Amino acid sequence: MAEKGAEAQGVLSIVIVTRDTRELLAGLLRSLEADAPMRPAMREVIVVDNGSTDGTGAMIGREFPRVSSLENPENRGFAAAVNRGFRHSSGEFVLFLNSDTRLIEGEIVKMLSFMAQDPSIGIVAPQLVYEDMRPQRSFAPLPTLGAELVPRPLSEALCPRLRTKGGPSALPRDVPSVLGAALMVRRGLLQLLGGFDERFFFFLEETDLCVRAARQGSRVVFFPGSKVIHLQGRTVSRSWVRGRIEYSISLYKFIRKYHSGVYYDLFVLARVCKALLFLLPATLLPFVLCGKSVRKRYRFYAQLLLWHLCGCPDDAGLRVSSRG
Repeated sequence: MAEKGAEAQGVLSIVIVTRDTRELLAGLLRSLEADAPMRPAMREVIVVDNGSTDGTGAMIGREFPRVSSLENPENRGFAAAVNRGFRHSSGEFVLFLNSDTRLIEGEIVKMLSFMAQDPSIGIVAPQLVYEDMRPQRSFAPLPTLGAELVPRPLSEALCPRLRTKGGPSALPRDVPSVLGAALMVRRGLLQLLGGFDERFFFFLEETDLCVRAARQGSRVVFFPGSKVIHLQGRTVSRSWVRGRIEYSISLYKFIRKYHSGVYYDLFVLARVCKALLFLLPATLLPFVLCGKSVRKRYRFYAQLLLWHLCGCPDDAGLRVSSRG
């Protein structure tokens, strides 16, 4: 039986996926090196580079020689990349991190101890925070037709339990899904599930993993007693509209996987109607008079409708920008 608690030796593998985020990745790796309480538990750090062209590989070799680097010749997507990293790891627990995260000294050990002491927990995620320590959304409800029809602020106001941010008094709780920016998974569970579903190129692969874990009887837990800084959006903001289209691609795959054909058709109809309801009033105003955020949403909804008219192709999102 594995050792329990933070004093367990060499039980933690860390897998990081990156693509053209050299400076963000360097910041994360420096925060790993500075986390002294985690060193006894840390077995290895593995970076999977999804076809970077910004010198990421050279930077790792020069500044972080103890980090294992696996290079994909092209962007294979998040799920495929983390699966490759997992297959090269050997720790009893695997911590998956986005390259736009930063560790706070001693926080990961708290999460590891919490998970190691309760074998019923299969997946655990920390409280994500901004650099000023304000809490971010760290877990999420499952995508549903109801969630498409009712705006999230309204649903959270009507049902406080749906709120996806912790707070100073937040306690650990079982949740439907956690965010993939930082999550720890038991190796045995990952092996049982066959890793992440690689049909999800980017977005919702962690949600799918949480659903499958729960169906196997493993708990998915949000643990606010541990905090990880998340520089939210910096890896996708450069291609925001394409990123939202990629989310739609993954969203439709998720709905089709877990619901009936009729449910799927109603879900698609709801999203098309939402786009039309936004675009029709917006066309009555001169585009240049709209605020920046409105123009950005206008471009997204216009692109979303075009994507539907083209038959919802898989390669209309971030895969476009990953070619060449």
